[in-house]
Amino acid sequence: MKESMNGCEKLTLTYTFNPREIKILARYFRAHQDAIPQGLEDFANTLERTVYNTMTIHETELFYS
Repeated sequence: MKESMNGCEKLTLTYTFNPREIKILARYFRAHQDAIPQGLEDFANTLERTVYNTMTIHETELFYS
C-alpha cells in the first residue's frame, strides 16, 4: 500500500516473521553491523530487541556467540 507522509511516498509491506527468520536476520545483522545499509538501522535494532525480549540473558549470550 502506498501512502504519502510529509510529501514523501511510503510503501507498506505486511509480513509476519517466524521465530527462525527473526533469529537468522538478527544474527546476520549482528555479523554485518558495520555494513548495514543506511535506512535499515531501525529494522536491525528492532530485530535485536525482539531477540533480547524473547530470551534470557544466558540464552542471548549463547545465541550471539
